[in-house]
Amino acid sequence: MSWIERYGELRNDPSVLEPGTQTVISVATVYHTGPDLLDGGMRIARYAQGDDYHDVLRARLLELAAFIHAETGSDIGARPAVDSAPLLERDVAALAGLGWIGKNTMLIDAKIGSYTFLSELLVNFEIEDTAPDVAPDRCGTCTRCIDVCPTGAIVAPYVLDARRCISYLTIELRGPIPRELRPLIGDHLFGCDLCQDVCPWNSKANRVDDSAFMPRDAYRVMKVEELLALDQNAFSRVFSKSAVKRTKRSGLLRNAAVVLGNRKDPALLPLFQDRLAVEPDPLVRGHLVWAMGQLGNLAEVTLRAAQDNEVEPFVLDEINHALESLDG
Repeated sequence: MSWIERYGELRNDPSVLEPGTQTVISVATVYHTGPDLLDGGMRIARYAQGDDYHDVLRARLLELAAFIHAETGSDIGARPAVDSAPLLERDVAALAGLGWIGKNTMLIDAKIGSYTFLSELLVNFEIEDTAPDVAPDRCGTCTRCIDVCPTGAIVAPYVLDARRCISYLTIELRGPIPRELRPLIGDHLFGCDLCQDVCPWNSKANRVDDSAFMPRDAYRVMKVEELLALDQNAFSRVFSKSAVKRTKRSGLLRNAAVVLGNRKDPALLPLFQDRLAVEPDPLVRGHLVWAMGQLGNLAEVTLRAAQDNEVEPFVLDEINHALESLDG
């Protein structure tokens, strides 16, 4: 998470990020289209079920820039920012009157909830400030988001320890998921919406029919088990122009191994055995070993055979830990 510390000056002053900036237009785009658990069994955070929001929102911001140009007759300079520039997007949105930052650290609007993408258009043209007053905090005494978090990532109201957040663990983290947190991930394959699911303000918000963010047909029917067989070419093809590509192949298959391990289903042992024998990525192999370890003594023979053949230290450590757990 060290990237948060970088570019402090740019985060605090948009005119440093984009010289000449006089106005920041903050945009909230609703993506609440349906449940996060798809028919085939993959649980993917709602925002990543459709097309990559970076591409979609950037195109829409450029349309907004063209509209401003046409309305004003001015040759304005405009820079779109979609979750990529070092801007404090939630704070900008709150200052623009788009909602308040809730106890789950999400921006919440009383009418549309929190299932929103935040993006900005930085323009070198002064636009009259028509933003409403800053929205009051309406979380009240509610603590549902804090209570529901399996990993205890919301350590206090309005304070998130991202290192424990399932979204961070399954998307941003590039290495092994800490062993003690793997069981707490449950069936969350990519991201987590739990703290939004339980928010009363989202129960009142309407869903949208935005074709760009509707779940892709391929995702609706795909099973978690199928992910383990994806090679790099297949992964790139299936998740082309999708936010899911953020995890890279190794991260998504790592997550799939954890999700399947949490099922503790003995019927999965042949799948684990087959994939362990051919999987080239040590990160994935290590988590497959952990998943096998969740099956208890049923996996002991396979684990001992793998112990004799494995050379990667991380995978060997996972094998040793799994066998020690069985002995214990």
